[in-house]
Amino acid sequence: MNHKQFLIILSVAIVSFLGTVDMSIVNTALPQISKSLAIPMNQAEWISSAYLVLICMSLILFGKLGDQFSKPKIFQIGTLLFTLSSLVCGLSPNLIVLLIARCLQGLGASMTMATNLGIITESVPFSVRGRALGINTTIGQLGYIAGPAVAGLILSIANWNWIFLFNVPIGIAAFIFGEFVYQKDSSKRPLKVKIDYAGFTVLAVLIGIFFVAIFTGQEVGFANPAVIAALIVTAILIAIFIRIEMKVKNPILDLSLFKNPGFSISIIALMFMYIIIYFNNVLLPFYIQDNLKFSPSNTGLIMSILPVVNVFTAYLGGVLSDKYGAVPMSLRASIIFVAAEVIFAIVQPGWSLWVLLFGFVVFATANGLFQNNPMVMENASKDQQGIAGSVLALSRNIGFSIGLSLSTSLLYTGMSFKAHRQLTTYPFGHDQWFLFGMHFTYWIGALIMLSVMGMLTWLMHHKKQISLDE
Repeated sequence: MNHKQFLIILSVAIVSFLGTVDMSIVNTALPQISKSLAIPMNQAEWISSAYLVLICMSLILFGKLGDQFSKPKIFQIGTLLFTLSSLVCGLSPNLIVLLIARCLQGLGASMTMATNLGIITESVPFSVRGRALGINTTIGQLGYIAGPAVAGLILSIANWNWIFLFNVPIGIAAFIFGEFVYQKDSSKRPLKVKIDYAGFTVLAVLIGIFFVAIFTGQEVGFANPAVIAALIVTAILIAIFIRIEMKVKNPILDLSLFKNPGFSISIIALMFMYIIIYFNNVLLPFYIQDNLKFSPSNTGLIMSILPVVNVFTAYLGGVLSDKYGAVPMSLRASIIFVAAEVIFAIVQPGWSLWVLLFGFVVFATANGLFQNNPMVMENASKDQQGIAGSVLALSRNIGFSIGLSLSTSLLYTGMSFKAHRQLTTYPFGHDQWFLFGMHFTYWIGALIMLSVMGMLTWLMHHKKQISLDE
C-alpha cells in the first residue's frame, strides 16, 4: 500500500468517522432535543429514523450513479450535502425544519455510503484490500466510541444545536482533503446516465414502507392491522420490483449479482451478523443497569468496551483476510460469535463481572474478524463495485432494523412466558423474568450464527470445487 493509496483510504475513513459520530451523537441528544422543541419522545425519535429511512431509500440509486458516472464525485457531493444540511440542522428553529434537514443529511450520507467501499477497492490492489477496508472500519468504530463522549461534552457547555454544527468544520476539511487526493477521472462517461426510474421508484417506496412499518410496529405492536397491511404491501412491491428488473434493459439493481452464490451468501451472512449485533444494543444496557444495578454512566463505560476492542480487531481481521481469505476468516469469526452468544445466554447476575467483560471481548473479536466487506466486494465485478457497496450498506441497515424488532419481540416473548402474562416493558421487581427473556433471545442469536457457519462452510466447499474443476 503506497502513500497515495493510504491518503485515499484516510479521506474516505474521515467521512465514515463523521457518519458514525453523528449517529451516536444525535441518539444521545434526543432527550434534550425533545425538551427544547417541546415535542414527545416518539416524535423526537423520527429525527433519527428519518435519517436512516432516506439513506436506505436512496442507496441503490447512488451506487448505480457511482458505477456509471464517478464514485469519487458522488462521494464528494454527498460529503458536501451532508455538511451543508448539518448546518441547517444546527440552525433549525422547529421540528419540521429539522426533519427536512435530516432527510437531506440522510441523502448526503447515502451518497458516501454507496460509494466509499467502491472507492477503496478500486484504489488498492487485491492483496491489501482486506487491510484497506479494515482501516476504514477501524476509524468508523472510533466514531461510535467518540460520539457519546462528544455529545456529553457539547451538551454540558452548549445547547443541542451544536451537536449538528460540530459536523460542519470536519465535513469541510474532509471535502477539501478529498479534492486533493482523489484521482481525476479522465475516461469518457456517457452524456446521459441510464437510470431505471420505474425500478428505483418501486424500490424506494417499498423500502420506505418497510422501515416505517418496523418503526411503527415498535410503538404500537406488530399485530396492529396497519403494520400488517404495510408489511403485506412491502411483499407485493418486492414482487413487482423483481418483475420490473427482469424486463428492463438497464435495471437499477442488476439481479444477476445474486446468481453468484458468493455474493448472495455474503449478503445474507452480513445481514444475520448485524441482526445479532443489535441484540447487544437493546439487551445489555438493561441487563447492566437494571439487573446488575450499575449507574447509567458506568453502564456507558462498560458498553464502550465493545467498540474499543473492535477498533483493534477490525484492522487485524483485514490483515488476516489478506493472508487467509475473507470467507475462511468469516467462518472462524462466526464460530467465535456463537461462543459469545452462548456466554450471554448463560451469564448470571451473581457471577463475576469479568465473565460478562470476557463475553464483550469475545463478541468484539468476532465482529472485527468477520470480513463482511471484502466477502461482498470481491464477488462483484469492477463495474459493479458501486451497486455492490450499496447493497452491502442497505443489508446492514436492514439487519439493524430487523435486529431491533426481533430482539425486542424475542425478549417480550421470553419474559411473557416466564411471567405467564403479556409483558412489553422491563419487569421492575422481577429481574429474573428479564433474565429469562434475555437468555432466550441470545440462544436464538446463537442459532442464527450457527446458520451463518453452515452457509459459509458450504460456500468454502463450493469455491474449492470450482477451483478444482478449473
